[in-house]
Amino acid sequence: MVKIVTDSNAQLSPGVVERLGIHVVPLRIQQGKRISREGVDVTPHNYFARLDRSNVLPVDLPPLQQEMADLYAHLHRETDQILSLHVSSRINDTCAVARTAAANLLGRCRIMVLDSQMVSIGLGILVEAAAEAAAAGTRLDEVVRLVRGMVPHLYGAFFVETLDYLERSRRISKAQALLGTMLGIKPMLTVEEGEILPAEKVHTRERAAEKLAEFIGEFSQIRKMAVLQHDFDHETETLLTHLHDQLPNREIPVYTYSPSLACHLGPSAIGVIVYEGQI
Repeated sequence: MVKIVTDSNAQLSPGVVERLGIHVVPLRIQQGKRISREGVDVTPHNYFARLDRSNVLPVDLPPLQQEMADLYAHLHRETDQILSLHVSSRINDTCAVARTAAANLLGRCRIMVLDSQMVSIGLGILVEAAAEAAAAGTRLDEVVRLVRGMVPHLYGAFFVETLDYLERSRRISKAQALLGTMLGIKPMLTVEEGEILPAEKVHTRERAAEKLAEFIGEFSQIRKMAVLQHDFDHETETLLTHLHDQLPNREIPVYTYSPSLACHLGPSAIGVIVYEGQI
């Protein structure tokens, strides 16, 4: 049976992880000299509280290579087929670490390391689908084919409150960040081929919520979707109101985005993830 490995950026619920036997490796969050493991030492609640108390911007780090190697060796006792599916390599180096760790079992165990080209709940959608297929007895090549077929149909869009995180990750220049802050600009970011890129600008959070609703409105077939936010504030409520008007019979889950994603978006961001396909 194929074993499924992912990382904590996927934001899978404990129930899904347990039911499908998914193995989740925590990403690491560094803030100054302090390094915490996502989902183990740091949760969204205490992470955002920590951000409020510090002016040091956090950085997300991949798992330790030895940790990945140890997990693969442990799973190899039960299987010779492993799919390791991770956060976009444009965002975090987990895929590279996983590939190096997998080399330890070369020739003894097939370990496919896949770049999801996605983040957060988008990654989680892929991992859950892969794990469902594996649980049904699907072979590794077919599970890989399934995931690769889903990747082009996943989309993400976000608005951020502060430009500091985009500047640090070199998605905008220092001059752009300074000017944008002075003008009160809130950029819309989209996930394109695994990279978080600035796409559009607005001046108010309410307009940002409207723009996200317009983004959702472009899809004729939505199989899965979710709203990502930090605080359930007025803008989240505005976005949900627009979405319920557009999709009156649809339940729209709302999640607090993870610390590893917050390293790129900062606090007070709001966004949506969409998986497009026939229902």
